[in-house]
Amino acid sequence: EPLPQDTSVGIELARPFPSLGALVGEETPEADESRGSACLSNGLDVGHSDESCPCYLILFNLNKRNNLAAILRSAAAFGVRLIMLVGREGFKSFCKKSGQGAVPIEHADTLQAAISRLRGLHPGRLRVCGVEILQKARSLHESPFSGPTAFMVGNERGGLTREQIEACDHHVYIPQFGAGVGSLNVACACSVVLYQYTVWAAHHGGLGVPEDALPEMPRPHGAGSFHVHATAPEKRRRGAPPDAVDARPPQVQALGAAESVIASSPAAAT
Repeated sequence: EPLPQDTSVGIELARPFPSLGALVGEETPEADESRGSACLSNGLDVGHSDESCPCYLILFNLNKRNNLAAILRSAAAFGVRLIMLVGREGFKSFCKKSGQGAVPIEHADTLQAAISRLRGLHPGRLRVCGVEILQKARSLHESPFSGPTAFMVGNERGGLTREQIEACDHHVYIPQFGAGVGSLNVACACSVVLYQYTVWAAHHGGLGVPEDALPEMPRPHGAGSFHVHATAPEKRRRGAPPDAVDARPPQVQALGAAESVIASSPAAAT
C-alpha cells in the first residue's frame, strides 16, 4: 500500500529508471535526471565483471517493520547490491545508522515489475530464488546457484504467495536438525541464505564487491576487556535475629556459601 516517504532514518528510496541504460552509465535523453541522481546517490554500481555473481533481494508482502529492518542490515552485511521493495513506498527502520543507506532500495508497483527490473541488469543470467519449504525446493547445503541471484522471502505467517512461487526459477529451503522448531523467523532465514550465498559466490567469481577487512578493536572481547564488580548480597548469620545482617567480608561469606554447597552435595553424603 502507498506509504509516505520516511526521511527520519536516513534511508532514501531510489525510483526505477525509465531506461536501464542510465543505470550502467549510458547517456539516454529520455532518462529522468532527478531519478538518476537519487539512485546514484545511494551508491548503486553494477559495473562488475560478467564473471561475478551479485546478489539481490525482492521484498514483498512483509508486514513487520522490525523484520524489514533486520533484513536490511543483513543485506548490508552480505553484499546485496539492490533491494526491490514491492508495493510500499517506504518503511521505518530500527537498525542503527551504520546499516542505513548501505544498500540501494528501489520501489516497484508489482512483483513482475521488480523481477523485470533485475533481469534487465543481467540479461539471460539472473535467476530468481524463492526461500520456502516446498517439496521441489533444494537444500541450501547444496548451494544450487548458477549466477546472479535475486532472493525472495515469504510473509511472516503465510510464506511465499502462489504468485511469488510461480515467479521463481527455483527454490531453496534451510535444513533444520532436532525437530525443535517448524521454521525460522523470516529475517533469520534471510540472513542464513544470504550468508550461504556469499560462501558459494566466493568460489564462483565473487559478489562483485570486495570482502570487508577484519575490523580492528582497541581491546578484544572476553576476559580483561572490561571490569566486573560484584557485590555479595547481605545475608543473616545462622542464629542471628531477623533484622541482623552478615557483617563478614564478602570473601568470607562466599567461602562459607561454597562450603555449604559442598556439604549438601550427594558426593559429600557418601
